[in-house]
Amino acid sequence: MTENTVSKAMPNVISARQYPLEQAFTQPLLLGAIIALVPGILIQMFIDPADMNRVAKILFGNWISPLILWFFVSSLMHLWMKAGRLTRECKQTQLLSERALPSVLAASTGETRGHGLWAVLRQQVTPKQVSSDNLLMNRLQLFLSQSHPSDEIDEAFGITEREYMRGSFALSRFMVWAIPILGFIGTVWGISNGIAHFSDAMTSTSSVTDVSSMLKDNLPLVTNSLATAFDTTLLALLLSVPLMMVMIWLEKREEAYLIQIDQQWFHDIKPKLIQTAGMGLAHSGDSSDGTNMAPVQSVANEIKMLSTQVGALQETMEDLYEMIFESRLSDYKKHGK
Repeated sequence: MTENTVSKAMPNVISARQYPLEQAFTQPLLLGAIIALVPGILIQMFIDPADMNRVAKILFGNWISPLILWFFVSSLMHLWMKAGRLTRECKQTQLLSERALPSVLAASTGETRGHGLWAVLRQQVTPKQVSSDNLLMNRLQLFLSQSHPSDEIDEAFGITEREYMRGSFALSRFMVWAIPILGFIGTVWGISNGIAHFSDAMTSTSSVTDVSSMLKDNLPLVTNSLATAFDTTLLALLLSVPLMMVMIWLEKREEAYLIQIDQQWFHDIKPKLIQTAGMGLAHSGDSSDGTNMAPVQSVANEIKMLSTQVGALQETMEDLYEMIFESRLSDYKKHGK
């Protein structure tokens, strides 16, 4: 089945706005600005950094640290909201697969199939219990809306869901990358300021006897600039590590949920729909003598599901190899070996 055929077979069942685990970044950015950015700016305006303790200087002693805190708080809130969506999605899927769908299939007759079965299911399960954009509900809607659903649609669903999952973490990955970059910008900015203060002091000195007094007057400015340089890097590194851990944990949890849906669909839900509702499947290679293709199709479904899982594992290994390579390259540049 070509890409255009798959797109026609899945008419607006899952779209970018309907993906239930997608979380917009606008609200976390606004809340992060209220919690971290605005207080940081106000503290800098009304409190002298010289009067701050060590922790307060690291958090609010310069203009870059509030930006780092803003990115961190926004990303953490985004992942927290996304985790809440995933929890609700899992509960809805469990309700649909373990209670609603078995009861509908048990009460259905041989004449109830396709659209009729979908109508009964939609009457029993309200949108408050299971939202219309639930991933399992989308699969059921597409499967029951066709008299002879194609097995290739199942594969298209698995691919589409994982593509949306990777896209939903794009902004979080950007924030994990941007926070250390802001720390390095703060380092360069602090060192350049320190060098600028020292250079201005040296050019204003007219004799060697004035060097000691020059150093005494300008050394605090230089050291404060260097402290700002290393404080921003320290803050960025300390915050990026837990943020990356939370992101990877949530990403693996969402991936496990998608794999669980595939397993439930192929092993439990779809066979029951075929058996109870009597829905035939459209195969491109059906035998002309009417031979039962159920065992062959079961093996094909297993292979498709295994291929999807292997693809996800391959991407995880590629990311791990890339991290190891970057770490080794950093060590090589650092030690010059």
